[in-house]
Amino acid sequence: MTDTPKLSHCADYTRRHDRDRFLCALFAAPEKREDLFTLYAFNQEVSKTREMVSEIMLGHIRLQWWRDTLSEIAEGKVRKHEVVEPLADLVQTGALSVDDLETVVAAREFDLEDRQPADQAELDRYIDQTSGQMAVLAARILGVTDEAGQQAVRLAGNAYGLVGILRAMVFHGRAKRLYLPKDRMEHHNVVQSDIFEFRKKDEVRNLTRELAELAQSRIKEARKHRGAVPKGAHAAVLPMVLADGYLRKLAKAKFDPFSAEFGLARPASVRLMVNGLLKRY
Repeated sequence: MTDTPKLSHCADYTRRHDRDRFLCALFAAPEKREDLFTLYAFNQEVSKTREMVSEIMLGHIRLQWWRDTLSEIAEGKVRKHEVVEPLADLVQTGALSVDDLETVVAAREFDLEDRQPADQAELDRYIDQTSGQMAVLAARILGVTDEAGQQAVRLAGNAYGLVGILRAMVFHGRAKRLYLPKDRMEHHNVVQSDIFEFRKKDEVRNLTRELAELAQSRIKEARKHRGAVPKGAHAAVLPMVLADGYLRKLAKAKFDPFSAEFGLARPASVRLMVNGLLKRY
């Protein structure tokens, strides 16, 4: 009986904290998977900053630690750290640049402001700088360097990110944080306490339906550009397949974002398997 291969730190870290991207990375070429796990582990290290600190200043200190670490990598210095060391290898091989990674750190400054986006445009900028940027960087690792390909990947990443905002409503609500557009909440007569206390109101469902329909339209738009994404880079856009599945669960729950059917939904593994093997999304 052969032993099951042990996952690297970055692969296991991604598996535990970013299940969607972990599963999608498995459809990349074997020699590229570890690079994707390294990128995703770095993203988790940075994105969880707000959840890890009790004071905002500590969050800024943590992000500055990563900025300093990246600056050192650019100078050829590598701190002993289970994510930093393989990350430095990615930079040294030219798969990613320090500037690429610094954009990921900068995007997380918004999390430390503890305020909700004023409107959909501000939320879209946040999503583009986080989920959209992660999709682009994953695609670069997989060899996408042309503008059309990167734009197509960004569209898919942004669609996935908007669904992620809906999926995180309970998580953010427990932490008394809001990422829903303020103007859309006001339009639907939804107040903070409705989200923080998980009230199953028609107003909340209507707001959620509007955002879900917007996400679905963005999935359709992203698919119009899928011809620009090389087959070898499809793992970077596969999370959108899972986003589509989550929206189906939300619709089945009648757009109740607090329902267990939506909140506890597992990745649509069969749909992912089919699309992964056929290299489509």
